[in-house]
Amino acid sequence: MIRLKQNDGFTLIELMIVVAIIGILASLAVSAYQTYTVRAQIAEAINMGAGAKAPVVDAYTQDGVPPADRVAAGMSVAATDSRGMYVSQVEISDGRVDVMMGNRAHADVFGDVISFTPYLTPSGGVVWRCGAASVPGGGAAIMPGTAYQATTIPSRYLPSTCRN
Repeated sequence: MIRLKQNDGFTLIELMIVVAIIGILASLAVSAYQTYTVRAQIAEAINMGAGAKAPVVDAYTQDGVPPADRVAAGMSVAATDSRGMYVSQVEISDGRVDVMMGNRAHADVFGDVISFTPYLTPSGGVVWRCGAASVPGGGAAIMPGTAYQATTIPSRYLPSTCRN
């Protein structure tokens, strides 16, 4: 009589392979989640910078020169008056809007700055250069008296409109 061997379960090596695969997938998920959370924090910085763009354009339209600082743009004196959960301050320097990450920001971007530089179009409008983006096309020239400042935030966290 021939007896068939009955399988009682998985061998140790099979279980170890499954655990290794789960570990690899978990490490990929954690990395993707961290990138996602930092990008959400950068989105707050971009929104806070957008709030400071309007006073800069208004001041330039009224005076013909970019505002030298927050007060000239019609904002409060202290840069820390404009802050959020992940943004520690919003500064204006000769028309350029500089947003510094801080407070509860991720360690990869804590203390980094994203800048928004104003450019004038030939028709007299204002377009903004975000972070590491290239110079706006269409004959736009940097607003007189304003200097471009590159962002210190790693490009993998920036939205596509702020990358080169």
